[in-house]
Amino acid sequence: MKQFFKNAKYSLPAAIMLLIGCRDESLNPNKPWEPGVHALGVFDGVAETAKANFATNAKTFPLTGQDNSKIDFKIRWVTLDNILTVSKIIVKIDMIESYTDPDGNPKTVSLGSGGRIVKTIEAPAANRQWNMFSITPAEIYTLYKDATVKYDKVNAVKVFENPARPRPAGARLQGPQVVAGKTVANADAFVVTWELTTTDGSVFKVWNEESICLDPTPVSQANSNCRLNFSVK
Repeated sequence: MKQFFKNAKYSLPAAIMLLIGCRDESLNPNKPWEPGVHALGVFDGVAETAKANFATNAKTFPLTGQDNSKIDFKIRWVTLDNILTVSKIIVKIDMIESYTDPDGNPKTVSLGSGGRIVKTIEAPAANRQWNMFSITPAEIYTLYKDATVKYDKVNAVKVFENPARPRPAGARLQGPQVVAGKTVANADAFVVTWELTTTDGSVFKVWNEESICLDPTPVSQANSNCRLNFSVK
């Protein structure tokens, strides 16, 4: 009996090594972390205190004089592990139309199904360096001038030709629509998002909502977000 346990003591490590050596790593549910990139987009010209420069409506389009207006932005891509390099940034903008349906219910609809390309930044600046761009009301109009909504649930009507909400010349994008003291449509709203292409051909356009899109860390060069929201005021 003593001899049995003596042999068992020396055979146990060998058995463990045999089991480890035969493990199929492709079946391991704990996959190693892959390299990644994210970005920080902000409204240019807004103080960076407490992330104010990417707060909703940190800048807005004016109600009048839109032909001569624009909003300036800047964006920088970030890598924490310095493995990937971003070779292109695609900036998209979605227009959110607001209205009241025939049953009196407030409605909103995305006209761009997640956004349409408004800017492409080729060969952007290096990691954590700013890239500047601007968006104008005219550019948004060009992207969405043929977009339609079934306001009455049946007939598709071009948003910019909606007789229930006429848009005067020089003010293609509108603020809230008020009828008899009641707001029947909120101001035109916009969502800016981005896609990052790296030199190895990878495309990053979806990130974790809590850790990346709503980055909880203090303001730093490693900060991130996933979108910018603004409207007309």
